[in-house]
Amino acid sequence: MINLDTFESPGLIVYPDRVKRNIAKVIEMVDGNPARLRPHIKTHKTKEGNDLLLAAGITKFKCATIAEAELLALSEAPDVLISMQLIGPNLERFKELVAHYPKTKFSSIIDDAFAASELNRIIADLSTGVYVDLNMGMNRTGITPDKALGLIQHIQTLPNVTLRGLHAYDGHIRDKVYEDRAKHVEADFTSFYELLGQIDTSDLELVVSGTPSFLVHHKNSQFTCSPGTFIFFDAGYAALFPENTFEFGVEIIARIISKPTDSTICLDLGHKSVAAENPIDNRVRFIDHPSWVLKSQSEEHGIVEVGDNSAYTIGEIIRMIPYHICPTVNLHSHLQVIDGGLWEVKARNRRLCY
Repeated sequence: MINLDTFESPGLIVYPDRVKRNIAKVIEMVDGNPARLRPHIKTHKTKEGNDLLLAAGITKFKCATIAEAELLALSEAPDVLISMQLIGPNLERFKELVAHYPKTKFSSIIDDAFAASELNRIIADLSTGVYVDLNMGMNRTGITPDKALGLIQHIQTLPNVTLRGLHAYDGHIRDKVYEDRAKHVEADFTSFYELLGQIDTSDLELVVSGTPSFLVHHKNSQFTCSPGTFIFFDAGYAALFPENTFEFGVEIIARIISKPTDSTICLDLGHKSVAAENPIDNRVRFIDHPSWVLKSQSEEHGIVEVGDNSAYTIGEIIRMIPYHICPTVNLHSHLQVIDGGLWEVKARNRRLCY
């Protein structure tokens, strides 16, 4: 057992060797060809994570914010896709980013003709690429494939914007049984294939897949896949993957700070240290005590039902796997490295420079 006594709680502990194995595994799943991957960095938001991906041969990335894009540029990532339609002041920030980091090729997603024209106007004497964002059934962003041809043709008339690909994110596809998931992908992507039949795709990158649908899409060699959670993994996605596909690269630690009743303990684990967007039973999994139940949380405290608590002591360290790692990482300024040091979660900030 690793001695965690000197680690701060509540905190996140990162295991770099596990992270490296997860990266190697995802590359193996695309037949050893890292060019078929465009991982999303929203999970880790660290320069160290970027650098491990780059060292493994991955050159294309996806992110959600200008800050994440800049963090990738600081690692000299060759190719960065911002998976948000840029509007308002973010257009000027994006222009500054493109001008300041010429070693990185930046693109963004588009699902609207006006937004495409505004990007073309703001980028002016520079140039950039766009990916048409397709609504594959998640109904969060995107234009449905049956309406996308007109937008594609409009983009092709813009002098400062180049159509580089299609972006078909399907994060809603998370059927628990793999066979059901595969059928769901097949049904929802019928219109996508119909669109491909109407356009010249020879120079276009087809970016697809959320993490659960990656198990389906990675088998299609024409696709670039963009999972993100795999780098750290979490309890939520573990339930959707075959056992031992990926390892838990990050754990939460907390300490027992009180024993308010004979059957409960209080941990220094509140809303501020683990993502609270899910119901209380889907926030953490206790590694060494699978029968424990998180009963309630406030800002700094977590009450856990443990049965008889007489065997547990004040100050004892409790290890957990978060149910949803991405927003959990965003709550922490640093990850504590198991063999020493810190990874700064730089891109949790909305602004680095630009």
